Amino acid sequence: MEKVEAFVEEYLKVFSNPCDVDFTWYNMIRAELLRKTVQQAEGVLDVGCGRGEVLLMLSKQIGWGVGVDISEDDIVTAENTRKKQGIKNVEFRHANALDLPFALSTFDVVLCLGDVFGYFNLNEQHDRVLSEIKRVLKNDGLTVYEGMNWAWEYKVSPYWTCFSRTDDGSFCFGRNKRTASGRETSRTYEVVPETPLHEWILQQDWPVSPQGYNTTLDVVEKKPIPERWLKFQGANSGQYYTSHALKRKYKNNGFRNVKVCAYGQTYDIVNKAGLLETVGQWKPELAKAEAEMIFKLRMGSGPWIFLVARG
Repeated sequence: MEKVEAFVEEYLKVFSNPCDVDFTWYNMIRAELLRKTVQQAEGVLDVGCGRGEVLLMLSKQIGWGVGVDISEDDIVTAENTRKKQGIKNVEFRHANALDLPFALSTFDVVLCLGDVFGYFNLNEQHDRVLSEIKRVLKNDGLTVYEGMNWAWEYKVSPYWTCFSRTDDGSFCFGRNKRTASGRETSRTYEVVPETPLHEWILQQDWPVSPQGYNTTLDVVEKKPIPERWLKFQGANSGQYYTSHALKRKYKNNGFRNVKVCAYGQTYDIVNKAGLLETVGQWKPELAKAEAEMIFKLRMGSGPWIFLVARG
């Protein structure tokens, strides 16, 4: 035990116990913004729909909808959930955002949520994605994008190193470097079993996330962790945007009436103040209040960007 603690002191600075960001708070704000933005649209496409939560949530107020995603597992999950809920006006298909399987001017609204531009398979191809969205969107149709607010994220953590626990119970270590221009480069490693590093990680209190996501443990390396304790898995790079850069990207691709605002500051303020357990009981009310203010004023602050534009 003393040897393990000495290791931590020598190599790492630990900020807190393993934790999980409460994305349900952010998602409540986004859901309110989407309900007010989409309204009673007839045909809605969700590009990068994941497990289908957003389209299923909107199903009661839209005519019909289609969700597409590159992950076949997520599409299966979305379809199973749809069937269990008895929803008949939406469907989910496996498809690539770079080649949407729909005819010209098919949809009244196209959604692109959850940081789709950050997917590594779409790196350097964001213009192609926007071209496809514009192609399948009806003339004067509405498109919505939601993703990470780079102006916020970069200032908070230009360098980010963390441990995470995977679904099979193993542990990974990530080194992430961010630039002011929006580029994030990530290098991922498996923590080698039966090493001092692995022994120390096992001693941490890893909570079970209520959202089904993996928890993370944020650290700073005082000096590089010995290579023999880590097994390199791969490197990826992605491009993210500030609100101004994202607005410019949409305008350059022919979209009109582009409006961008940020959201999510209520959660971050409460979390920073250490009042999540105290204030958390009013989460739905606070999320709805923030969404209403953002929708009315078309301005806000926080780690997420919400863009609305016309095709």
